[in-house]
Amino acid sequence: MDRRVVVVTMLVLLGGLAGCSAVSDAVNAPTVAEQRHPFAGETVTVAVSGTDRERALAAAGLAYWEENAARYAGFNVNFRILEPGEAPDSGTADVRMRFVETVTDCGDANYSAGCAPRLNASTAVDRPAEVSIQRGLANESTRLVVQHEAGHLLGLSHADSPQRVMRHERTLATLPQPNASERAVPWADRTLTVAVLNGTVPAGERAAYHDEIEYALAYVREGANGTVPANVTVERVRDPDTADIVVRPTDSAACRTDAGSCALVEGTDPDRDGAIETYTRVEILLVDVDTDATSWHVARQLLDALGASREGFPDPLVDATYDERRGEWYG
Repeated sequence: MDRRVVVVTMLVLLGGLAGCSAVSDAVNAPTVAEQRHPFAGETVTVAVSGTDRERALAAAGLAYWEENAARYAGFNVNFRILEPGEAPDSGTADVRMRFVETVTDCGDANYSAGCAPRLNASTAVDRPAEVSIQRGLANESTRLVVQHEAGHLLGLSHADSPQRVMRHERTLATLPQPNASERAVPWADRTLTVAVLNGTVPAGERAAYHDEIEYALAYVREGANGTVPANVTVERVRDPDTADIVVRPTDSAACRTDAGSCALVEGTDPDRDGAIETYTRVEILLVDVDTDATSWHVARQLLDALGASREGFPDPLVDATYDERRGEWYG
């Protein structure tokens, strides 16, 4: 059985309480006129709540602005990361940066990798300024999020330069995660839905075709001889647009050149290692498959979609003869 894999790249939002507008690559340093930015020319104390790794990445991200604030924000700034338990001279840090599992309540963004207020010369700073950074991102992505949120602290919006740092949408990488092939079930949810299309099945054979599908689903629901984990359920639904798995008969497919079955697999690659970590959709294609062989092909492809190892496939689905594929192949 053949398959074609499609990795779906997920865009995330780099947050901040700044409006999103047109992107510009030109250097656009704000002019400090009647009032100074509250951090202009200052040593800004930053209390970081996170692991040693996260604290080091926060320091690296903030160091970017010590070198570039004058060019892009119009003033110089220094940051000093406080040691754990250290209190600044004023008793209150200028910035509190927290690494959190989920960034919430950040303007109108439904999901952000970070959040910070946009400060400017007219802003009355309520110290400490609160910054949230999503934890679990890879090193380079974490540094980028810190740079982005610190840019908001310095008054920059999503339209300002440098766009490498300040643009709103980015593809970020998480820390390494197990690939789909290494997971017991390669789906985020253990309740999977299956939609069945008639495709090229002649009208007179459709009742038998749907009986074959139910035969395959019953085999999977009963555990497929111990192959399917007990906490996995498979439900049949009508709407193919919302289903996790779609079965479709066809007379040709990009994933197979001869008669048989194949699958188009889509999934996400959050750690960006080139391999799918979690399936998001599987389309099972029956290419010129005889109606009475449908259940055997669908059962094999369903086990594949559920992450079953080919080496562990139960006997009825291994090296079956022409006649065995068309009979009651499991009892």
